[in-house]
Amino acid sequence: MASRPLIIASLLGASVGVPYLASHSQQALNATNNPPATSAGANAQPVATFKTTAAPATIGQPLPSSPAVVYPTTTPPLDGAQFTSAAQVLRFDVTKEWVYQNWSRKSTSPTDVGLLAVRVPLVMGTQMSALAGALTYYFNAQGQVEHISFRGSTGDTTPLVQLLTRSYQFQPATSPTGEKVYQVRSADAVSSELRLRPAAVMQSNAPQQSIAVELEFARPGSPRILPPREPALQIPQVASPPVAETTPPAASASGKSAAGNYFNQVRYATPAEESQLLRNRWPQ
Repeated sequence: MASRPLIIASLLGASVGVPYLASHSQQALNATNNPPATSAGANAQPVATFKTTAAPATIGQPLPSSPAVVYPTTTPPLDGAQFTSAAQVLRFDVTKEWVYQNWSRKSTSPTDVGLLAVRVPLVMGTQMSALAGALTYYFNAQGQVEHISFRGSTGDTTPLVQLLTRSYQFQPATSPTGEKVYQVRSADAVSSELRLRPAAVMQSNAPQQSIAVELEFARPGSPRILPPREPALQIPQVASPPVAETTPPAASASGKSAAGNYFNQVRYATPAEESQLLRNRWPQ
């Protein structure tokens, strides 16, 4: 059994050593986690610290993507869509400024008759009576419309025909098969003409383009007339050479005829004719 003084000395050492070891262990741990403080001196170096945060990834979910950039798009209106009837464009009281304001696309060119041509596209809409094609205004030196030309198509010609016949004295005229022609005539000259015929190509999804329209529209009272329309294909008439008369050969005295049997008309050469042929066969 240990002596009493030895037990007292062991208890005294444990009470002093355990707190000492615990305090030094905590200081060593703090020194490892925290960088040492440096004094502001000549040899002090800045310490860079980095902090990264990672978003938690979830299995089965797609990665986030950048938002799509949406650019604003504007579709320009069709030239001529602001008009709903032929009477709004087939007018002679318009000016060049009016045409330039109503159409964003246009082409101009002088003509050989002293007029300025201003051509614009015309697409009224999708209704059956809408006009779609090329519209040309011809302005004179005073800035007035002298002539209007239109090449295009439509699906219903009734409003157009009513406008031209009631307001501008167009009258039905003789026309080829499959066409309808309306004209304004003075004496034997034609000043205005409307031709309607089925379109060369018809599409079931575009019935408003089933009728081809050709309009030459002169200003009422204008002395200008249209040139005569010639046939599409002209074949000049060429005089045929005279046929020479042939006389049938007369029958020989021996009764041989040209219509007789060939073998009946063949004869053998005489000995004198045969010897003459042999002498002349090779050069002497």
